[in-house]
Amino acid sequence: RVLSLLAIAGISTALAYNTELGRGVWALVYDSRMEVRKIVWPTQEETTQTTIVVFVMVIVMSLLLWAFDALLMMIVRYLTGQGS
Repeated sequence: RVLSLLAIAGISTALAYNTELGRGVWALVYDSRMEVRKIVWPTQEETTQTTIVVFVMVIVMSLLLWAFDALLMMIVRYLTGQGS
């Protein structure tokens, strides 16, 4: 079973490579791999610094939104006469 499956996979790959669409797909895969190799990946230090900045900004924004929500809640309670 395994040998027949491998044979079918090999024949299918060969047929796909010999068609116009198959050659286009292989060219896309090859070009994609070349582009990935050109990427300048961040260092460990840059990644850590960026993560810390994102974490701090999330905390700051959550505190600002909490304060704004509390302020709006106080205004609504004052206008509706609740909480007297």
